[in-house]
Amino acid sequence: MAILIKSSHVAIVVRDLLKRDNQAFNDEEHLQAAMDWICMAQDITECGGVSAGYSLIKGWLGPYPETTGYIIPTFLRFAASRANERYIERAIAMGDWEIEIQLSSGAVRGGFGINNYPIVFNTGQVMLGWISLYNGKKLERFLDAAKRAADWLLSIQDSDGKWSKHTFRDIPHAYHTRVAWPLLNLYQVTKEEKYKISAEKQITWALNCSKENGWFDYMGFKVNEFPFTHTIAYTLDGLIESSHHLVNAMKDRIVKIVCTALENIVAKYRLNKEESFQNRVPLPATLDEKWESKDYYSCLTGDAQIAILLLKIYAICKIPMFWDAAFRLIENLKIKQSVDSKDKFIRGAIAGSYPIWGRYSRFCYPNWATKFFADALMLKRKIEHEMV
Repeated sequence: MAILIKSSHVAIVVRDLLKRDNQAFNDEEHLQAAMDWICMAQDITECGGVSAGYSLIKGWLGPYPETTGYIIPTFLRFAASRANERYIERAIAMGDWEIEIQLSSGAVRGGFGINNYPIVFNTGQVMLGWISLYNGKKLERFLDAAKRAADWLLSIQDSDGKWSKHTFRDIPHAYHTRVAWPLLNLYQVTKEEKYKISAEKQITWALNCSKENGWFDYMGFKVNEFPFTHTIAYTLDGLIESSHHLVNAMKDRIVKIVCTALENIVAKYRLNKEESFQNRVPLPATLDEKWESKDYYSCLTGDAQIAILLLKIYAICKIPMFWDAAFRLIENLKIKQSVDSKDKFIRGAIAGSYPIWGRYSRFCYPNWATKFFADALMLKRKIEHEMV
């Protein structure tokens, strides 16, 4: 393994050790820097897929099918906001690469690079990209790929709605609500009831794992491990996005339980209070069933995702504390992103953890952290425009 030692890498570690922040600019500058970095992560692979990220230890990582899939909608949204076809072309290249490496079963490959095993979650995330491309460009190859993927998901789903085969760590996960969501998206396009039935079964299973305080069992990567805010947000986001396709009691139950979870997070970590985050993190990386934690570090990916969730819930209920908390998380992420770094491999990226040696994606800038940060900035801008 090649070990990279650069002065810019040492500077990052020293910066976090001394609890120093980067300079914050306006949202548009941070958004453009993030998108530029993701473009570079795509170019570096020379295949259309996006590199899993940049490691201070290993350098650039291989292309990542899962996250390339859900980066596609980010590029389509950004292209629409800029009226720039270049980002659409990049999104199409990502989608075509995903088709090129799709397994014969219809499933999407697991892990970084080109591996020969399928994973349920990855399959759902790439479906999000293919369906968004079909909706935007009406190219049949993307719909065909999404249907093949969905049919594989249905073929291996447990009778009670969960997935326990071809899953990460070979266990069921509540965050497979983000697999139910693309199945519902596919149902909206095809009107084939089997996709809706499958999605509703998974959501029912997930809701049966919930507690009165908004907690869900099975949110983590492992059974006996407190989940990262990253997978907590996956679970809640899959539910909220799925709720737009649902009616009556199930939709109301979803909105209520996600609101409860976020209310507890905001209250517990005082995200709606006017106090400095200096010398601490706004959210710890992992949380337990009482929404408590002993972590010293933050999962920046999860911070961005929680900000997105807060904005989505604010758009539904217009409760100011959700907007305020999202704003504070986004502002904290801005000072963790270096917009003016001389190291182009770092400039514009969001690290996995703060400090960077935290346990989540240690010493690495994963592409999905930067993707979710860009999504948060674009959603914040959209809501601000609607307020005018």
